[in-house]
Amino acid sequence: MDSTVPGLILIASGALAMLGAALNWSIVTRSGKLFNRVFGDTIARVIYFMVGIFLFIKGIEMMIGAHWLPI
Repeated sequence: MDSTVPGLILIASGALAMLGAALNWSIVTRSGKLFNRVFGDTIARVIYFMVGIFLFIKGIEMMIGAHWLPI
């Protein structure tokens, strides 16, 4: 099975999560979300950014065919 399209989707979603967290986009880091209420805005943005990095790396792995950890 070709893993180009899922890899591109993971790369795009990871980049969107990282940009949204870094630039404080309201679509990603709304203050009213439960996650933001529990951890606070700054910690939630850091967690969103780390999830974005994970998704981006998983997408790169899928693109080059080196996915050793199932999603």
